[in-house]
Amino acid sequence: MSAQELLAEIHRLPAEERQRLLDTLSREQDHQPESSRRVSEDEIERILLAKGIISEIPPLSEYSDEDENFEPIEVPGKPLSETIIEERR
Repeated sequence: MSAQELLAEIHRLPAEERQRLLDTLSREQDHQPESSRRVSEDEIERILLAKGIISEIPPLSEYSDEDENFEPIEVPGKPLSETIIEERR
């Protein structure tokens, strides 16, 4: 169910039930520690690993001075991207 569909269903509730829902959500929000409201990318990776969705946490890419000095090699002819586009047609 999308967020818009959920909101539409909530608006269809009687006013008393909407208020009860709002109160319940507010209480739930107040009982959660601030740290559990935002999950870091590292934490997501650990959760996915623990659930077996991924088999390993990919290593962080290491930036080196070589990357900064990179210069592409000049190749004669038209750009590779143009060749790929032409072959797909």
